[in-house]
Amino acid sequence: MKRTLVFLVIFAAACASGNQSNGPNVQVALQQTTSGSNIFYFPGPVNIEYVLSVMNPTAQTITLKRVDLATRGQGAYQLRTSGNINLRVPPNSTASQAIYAWGRSRGGMLMSGEPVTMQITAVFDDGTGRTFSRLALQNLAQP
Repeated sequence: MKRTLVFLVIFAAACASGNQSNGPNVQVALQQTTSGSNIFYFPGPVNIEYVLSVMNPTAQTITLKRVDLATRGQGAYQLRTSGNINLRVPPNSTASQAIYAWGRSRGGMLMSGEPVTMQITAVFDDGTGRTFSRLALQNLAQP
């Protein structure tokens, strides 16, 4: 009985602390603009183009300062890159930025069309000198 009570208290504390946010409800989305799975047919390095969109529902301007991209699991290609960006997002609007990155294609006819799961880590400045981050997982279908 004592173990169950201790477990419930710890579980409740973990749930309560997991719902806290460290900044505004900013949405981050990534769209792959590289077309054709033919570029992923042969194994090796490939240049991949994306459009990163940031939706700012707040009443203040925010600035995207850094983006980290990393694939998770298997897919048509593997990628891990990061870079500094200075993208200002006005209040109650959406801003986009083109991103180019080098990935490594796995090669093969079957694997060239596999979807890619991308982890996006974005670091923002809220305009008052404080930073906050957003983490998103997104599946990118291959054309």
